[in-house]
Amino acid sequence: MAFTHGVYTQELDTKVYAVREVDSALPFVVGVAPVHNLPSGTPQPINEPKLIFNFTEFVKTFGAPKDAEDPSVFGLYEFARVYFTLYGMSPAVFVNVFDPANHTDASGNPDPTAVTAADVIGGVDATNGTRTGLELIEEVFPRFGKIVGLVLAPGFSHNTTVANALIAKAESINQNFKAMAYIDVPDTAKTPTDAVAFKQNFGSSHAVFFWPRAMEGDRAVPLSIHAAGLTAKVDRGNGGVPYESPSNKELRVTGPEKILTLQEANYLNEQGLVTMHRMMTGWKLWGNRTAAFPGVTDIKDSFIPCRRMANWIENNLIVNTWQKVDDPMNKRLIESVVDTTNIWLNGLAGRGMLLGARVAFLPEENPETDLANGIIRFHIYYLAPPPAETIEFVLEVDLDYFKTLFGNA
Repeated sequence: MAFTHGVYTQELDTKVYAVREVDSALPFVVGVAPVHNLPSGTPQPINEPKLIFNFTEFVKTFGAPKDAEDPSVFGLYEFARVYFTLYGMSPAVFVNVFDPANHTDASGNPDPTAVTAADVIGGVDATNGTRTGLELIEEVFPRFGKIVGLVLAPGFSHNTTVANALIAKAESINQNFKAMAYIDVPDTAKTPTDAVAFKQNFGSSHAVFFWPRAMEGDRAVPLSIHAAGLTAKVDRGNGGVPYESPSNKELRVTGPEKILTLQEANYLNEQGLVTMHRMMTGWKLWGNRTAAFPGVTDIKDSFIPCRRMANWIENNLIVNTWQKVDDPMNKRLIESVVDTTNIWLNGLAGRGMLLGARVAFLPEENPETDLANGIIRFHIYYLAPPPAETIEFVLEVDLDYFKTLFGNA
């Protein structure tokens, strides 16, 4: 040690570190955009993720359908229109897989309907590692520093292969983060039992299935698009915390493609699908259950808001504790993680977003063999409030009220 003479200072890390809460409902949307309609000379984004903040920016980046074109062909345009303008939400990440030079008709003209499920799913080039389609979700966090909350492929999610790919990505992004896949039942489903038959091929708690389509006047739009906008709007009203269900909240639609009775709507809910219903005024999203239900009844996996809260808590823990990776494994590190996490969880509980939560460092979960290998483990106890899905009143006749006839009450 060098010889010293005088007064010197030394800084220690603050025992409690700041917590930055991550996105809860950031959509990652893959599909077709009208890039062939962009002005000449404007770059056409193909298999390039773009973080977009408003509808004007979307049209400038991805184009808009011409009057003679069916806007429903362009799933990205439909999503942007609904998400930005009808629900006022922002931002969203879009990936267009339509390449006007390669997706053409018999005459060689750009044909957006030539895009296939394989284009949407995409892949990773074995030679140069370039990603396409849904695989580009892996680049959202490295590129933008944002975590995806919802994964969609409007116009394609009804395809079984695409649906499975959406679910696989929602279950694990960057080998760290978790999200929800919003998936539409095919239009070929004409009855609730048809819709249930399709959904029964899937059972992930990270998937939500929607049926039927939503109507905007005389146009049918995938319900998943409106559900994404509504989900983000409910989260925004709660400071970005996804503890409240979007069910029984008003949609910006004129109705469902098929009118359902309450009995039919509840049958869909019972089988793990989300639909829409109207009790008095305004069409509401209707359903709280993930695709895992009814096969799985664990509260964290069967209820949409409980599953989303688990995703969000885990994503936050990863992002905020990452700065402590490779620090010396000592008592100061343990106390820093425990104290910071408990303060954050207590804040959520104090706002009613959790019924209770705590973190503990348990000897039985940290054997010496793991500690010697640089592995340290913390245990989170928590309870997210489930939605009050059923409210009952019990009526009982009380004959004592006859006494009011005699002025004795």
